[in-house]
Amino acid sequence: MEITEIRNGEGFVLEPVRKTMVIREVDVLVCGGGVSGVGAALGAARTGAKTMVLERNAYLGGAATGVLMNTWNVPIDRMTGVTREIALELAKRGAGNITGPTFPFDPEAFKELAVEMLKQANVEILNYTWVVDAIMDGKRIKGVIIQNKSGRQAILARTVVDATGDADIAAAAGAEYVKGREKDNKMRPMSVLFRLGGVDVQRAVEYCRSQPPENFTADPNFHIMDLEKGLVRMSGFFDITEKARAAGELPDEIHYIRFEGVDVARGILTVNNSRVYGVDGTNAWDISRADLEARLQNRKLFAVIKKNIPGFENAFVIDSSATVGVRETRRVRGPHLLTQEELLAQRSYPESVVKIWRHMAAGIDWHKADGGEGAPNDAVYRNATTNLTWFEIPWGVFTPNQVEGMTVAGRVLSVTHEADMWTRGQYCCLVTGQVAGTAAALAARQGVTPGALEIGALQRVLSESGIDIGSAAAALTAAA
Repeated sequence: MEITEIRNGEGFVLEPVRKTMVIREVDVLVCGGGVSGVGAALGAARTGAKTMVLERNAYLGGAATGVLMNTWNVPIDRMTGVTREIALELAKRGAGNITGPTFPFDPEAFKELAVEMLKQANVEILNYTWVVDAIMDGKRIKGVIIQNKSGRQAILARTVVDATGDADIAAAAGAEYVKGREKDNKMRPMSVLFRLGGVDVQRAVEYCRSQPPENFTADPNFHIMDLEKGLVRMSGFFDITEKARAAGELPDEIHYIRFEGVDVARGILTVNNSRVYGVDGTNAWDISRADLEARLQNRKLFAVIKKNIPGFENAFVIDSSATVGVRETRRVRGPHLLTQEELLAQRSYPESVVKIWRHMAAGIDWHKADGGEGAPNDAVYRNATTNLTWFEIPWGVFTPNQVEGMTVAGRVLSVTHEADMWTRGQYCCLVTGQVAGTAAALAARQGVTPGALEIGALQRVLSESGIDIGSAAAALTAAA
């Protein structure tokens, strides 16, 4: 048996050459089982590919489940693809509210539904598994190396989808990427969310209605109090947080209180306020520090909420994020770099593969890398309002430069830091996942790299699967 050689004083060890067993060979391998990975797996499997999804957690859903971020900023009538299918099914099960401008849902129900849908599509799911390296043949990715309780293993694939959120596989494969904001590599803050039960939501809403409007965010899509529809989202409480900060009861990073994912009837809601800045989601030490700091912030936050906001006197903590929420890390660079200017101009593309709707506006960045979110001088969070708007995403953002045989989805797309604020939301991640998975399946079937796909054929399959491909749909219709 060969022994690992320790190079004392040189700062590294030499591992022996090892034989790694290939445990699967598939058409499409989806790395990451978060919302974009769920979309990618469904897109690939429904296009006829033998599909497998790898996930490090014990469950699927990522930010929607493990982080507890359970609100999408889009109404049901503007959803497209599998996202609409998921939202309608959750609502049917009493686990989602489709009556308003946003879509709050039960994260546990999302976990269950994601597994059901993937199983129905014959997707093989492997949880508790880390992807540790890419298997390369020149610039062509051929599969990945994984590590789990069964040891170190290999999985081969005709096409790989990077749905990790952090471009882990693309980076390991040698793809071109950037990390954070282009000018200084700063990234948006990390958070740990928590859910409260025992909340008298009606009393809390009545309190909000009795207070001056300047104590809350001006955006009607973030401050919603429609008890008749069971649709409530409360954001602001600026007077309470300012007093608590002055008294040393809240950390400097917290300038407001935000409740979402509200279940009015059961008195359950999600608190989304801890903010840890200056951390890198691709650095294990930073992730650990952010998680610990966010949980300490939440302890103080809960005390302030219970003490100062009517309706929370009997509130208790149900659970908190199983993993820290990471908003931004790596993004690949592909044949097309999507910018905020293009999104604001509502630019149309002949190669558009999806049209996304969401509540947004020019210059809006709720989670600034520099901090001060919701502070008195933060005009965006305090005074700005958003509108329901749309943008198209061209095919060129889904394939990374310098790597063949791969598509990317979700936060990994080839977009700028400013455009990422538009595309990083869960609804967009889920739909772009479906696009990436569908394209990966077509490439595997045809024996070509995703970049070599005929765009019209891809658009046709996407359109037939229920995805709004935007302005490109007219060209397809005319050609039919």
